Parts: sequence; C-alpha cells; structure tokens
Amino acid sequence: MSIVTSSRRTLATLAGVAVIAVLAAGGCTKSSATPQIIYITPPPGPTGTPAGGAHAATPAPAAASPTITSVLIAADAPDARWKVTFKKPVVAGVSDAVAGAMNDAIGTQVNGYIRTFTDSGLPVPASGAGPSTLEGDYSIALNSPTIISLRFSVLTYTSGAAHLVGMPGGITFVVATGKNVALTDLFTDPAKAVAAIAPRAHAALSTALGTDLTWDGTAASLDFFSTAWVFTPAGLEFSWTQGQIASMAAGRPTAVVAWSDLKSVVKPGSAAAEFTK
Repeated sequence: MSIVTSSRRTLATLAGVAVIAVLAAGGCTKSSATPQIIYITPPPGPTGTPAGGAHAATPAPAAASPTITSVLIAADAPDARWKVTFKKPVVAGVSDAVAGAMNDAIGTQVNGYIRTFTDSGLPVPASGAGPSTLEGDYSIALNSPTIISLRFSVLTYTSGAAHLVGMPGGITFVVATGKNVALTDLFTDPAKAVAAIAPRAHAALSTALGTDLTWDGTAASLDFFSTAWVFTPAGLEFSWTQGQIASMAAGRPTAVVAWSDLKSVVKPGSAAAEFTK
C-alpha cells in the first residue's frame, strides 16, 4: 500500500502604509519631532470565483471612513512666560475641499485654545520657577463614513499655581460636506432637548461622582452642554471643565446620554438622525 501526501502553502503579505506626522509650528519658535504612526491595511481577501459562479454580482465596496493623523504645534514665549504644545488632528481621505473645510475649522478651534491661554496675562515666572504651560491633545470619539467627532483635551498650568486645570472640547463634522455641526443643529426644540438631556446627564454624573458633584441638574439652555460634546456609538457625550460642576478632585466630568433617550427630540434629517432610527 502506498500513501501519497500533498500540501499547499499560500503566502499573504500585509500591506503597510506608514504615515509620519509632521511638525507644524506656524509662527512658533521651537519644535520637536512627533512619533511615527503606522497604519496596517487588512490582508488581501480570497481571489477565487465568488459564490454563485462567475456571473455573480460583485457587492459594492463599503464606504470608507476618513483618515485622521496629526501634527504637533510647539511654541515658547520670547520672555519665557509660557510654553505650548498641542497635538492637532488632521483629516484626509476625503475630497480636498471637504478636508480643507474640516482642517480649517480644527485649526481655528485649536488656535483659539492657544490664544486664550497666551493672552490671559500669565505671570513672569519667579526665580527658579518654570513657565506657564498648555498641553493639548485629541482623541477620536467617532470616525465613520458619515460623521467625524473629535474630543480635545487641554491641560493648563499657571506658573506658581498648585495644580493643573483640565478643560475638554469637541468638534463634529458631516463627512459628505465638511460641515461643522453645532449642538443646536441636532434638535427640533432646544427646550425639549434640555429636558431630555439634563436629568439623564445628572443621573449618570451622580452615580459616577457622588458628593463630588456640585451641579444640581438644572440647565437654562443647551449652552450649558455645548462647550464640550461629541458623538459616540452609544450616544452624545458631554464634558465639563475641571471644577465647573464638581470638585477639582473629580477632574473633567463626563456623561453619555444614550441615543435611545434622545430619539424623541432629535431633528429628522439632522446629523444625529441616523443614530436614532
């Protein structure tokens, strides 16, 4: 009796796209290199005949989400009063016009954080003390083919102070147009939106913070929630500056209000409508 064995081995190579974040310091006096960011694409799929035979229809490719990389802004005051570093997001993977609109809006917001800090009358450091500092960063709350929503984190320190102060921020775009979305754009009636958001946010914060929470759960308008909010898969996320609605020890309070709790107040056709179907 004879035994015949055979084997096949298929080699697949992952394609890697290396993207190096560049350093940007428009008008800045000092800079440092940012870390390399590497994106690995999925491995190639099967190349055989699709199920259903040679004439089976090929499914349309799914819409791709934009790509988000970053640049580092770094600057020092000529008189050494302050030092700024900010990791700023950069959107690509969409048309030049749309990417330009998004990146211009991001730049305006980031520059606003920096300008507010540097123009705030910061003290000249005492002998042996360091400068006042601002450290900015971002994270992705949602990046889909339809919506980009980015969080900002800003930590500031005033020379001679006892501690840092954390301030959150956010920005949201419609991918198709590059439109910057305002919180008021999402709701049919702002007063009803406040009535839906406030008690749920307060309940979530009470559970998380206990007696550290100083906010009583009331809000006169959507302005109370509009400083720092983002889309997430679970719902709208709201954040507040350290010390604004809770003790300093509580950091930057954050609460998520579920999409299901917002369904009755979300405006049809708005950027949020797809999440409340």
